[in-house]
Amino acid sequence: MQQIIFLVTSLNGMHKLNFSKQLLQALARGARVSVLVALIDFDASWLVREYLNRLAKKHRQVADVELVTLADMFRQESGLKLTSDERNAPDLTSFDERLFADDQQQVKRYLNEGHLVAELRQLDDETPMVLRQYKADQLVQTDTYGLDGQVVAIEKIVDEVAQTSYVLNEQGEAVLRFVRHERPVEQVYNLSTNSVMTAVEFSGAKQNAEQANMTQRQKEKAAAEAIDHTSIISTTETYYGVLAYSNYRRFDDVYAFYQAVLSRLLTSDTQLYVDLAANAAFSPQMPNQLIFNY
Repeated sequence: MQQIIFLVTSLNGMHKLNFSKQLLQALARGARVSVLVALIDFDASWLVREYLNRLAKKHRQVADVELVTLADMFRQESGLKLTSDERNAPDLTSFDERLFADDQQQVKRYLNEGHLVAELRQLDDETPMVLRQYKADQLVQTDTYGLDGQVVAIEKIVDEVAQTSYVLNEQGEAVLRFVRHERPVEQVYNLSTNSVMTAVEFSGAKQNAEQANMTQRQKEKAAAEAIDHTSIISTTETYYGVLAYSNYRRFDDVYAFYQAVLSRLLTSDTQLYVDLAANAAFSPQMPNQLIFNY
C-alpha cells in the first residue's frame, strides 16, 4: 500500500481548501495517509486533531488518517532531565479552582488572591489538553499533553512569544529543544518602468511631454518618473535552532530538522505533501525528493 505523508507546519496551511482536497483524494486512492504535525506551537496539535475529527464527520475515510506528532516520534529517545526551574511543574491544589465551559471544552482556572496563576483546558475530566501558567497575570509557560494525559511539550513564554520550547519523551526528559532567534534582513523592492505602478504613470508623463505647452517642471518630473525606483527595506526575520539531546545534533534551520525527521519515514514510493508557502524553504533540504504541494 502506498504511503502518503502530509507535513503540517502551520495552521494556515492546514486550513487551505487544497489541503483537505488533496487529503481526500489520497484516501480515495486507497493509500495509507499520515499527517505529520511539525508545528513549533505544540499546543496547536490539538487544533489539528480537532480539525481532522470535524472533517471525519463529513468524510468517514478521514478517520483512517494517522496523526503523528514530534512527541510520538521521539517519545522513546534518550533525553536530558530538566531542572525544576526549566520544568516548572506547579502544585495547583493550593489555589482556588474555578470551572468553566468554553467551546465544548472544560476550562479550570486557578487563582491566588484573585490573580490567575494557571488555566487548564480539558476535553473532559480524564483528558487534559493544555496547561497555561501565569506570573503577575502574564503567560510564562505552556504545557501540552498527549492523549495519554502525560505532558509531551513545554514552551517558555516571554512577552507573549515562545522563546525556548522542549519536546519530552515518555520519561518526561527533554529530547528536543527549539530556540527562537531573530536576525536582520534587507529586502529589495524595485519598481522599474516595466512595473504596473510606474508604467501607468510614465505613459501619462510621456504623452504630456509631447505636448508643446509642457512646462520645464513637468519635463523634469516626467524624466524623474522614467528612472527605476529601488527601495531597500530593513526588517527582522524569525528562525529556530533545534537541538536533539539523544545525539546532541544541532540544526541551524528548522527545515533541516524537518528533513531529518522525514528521513525516518520516507520510502522510495512515499509521496510527500508540503504547504506551498513553505516549499521554497523546504525544497533545498530535499533536492532529490519529489514534493507535492497543497
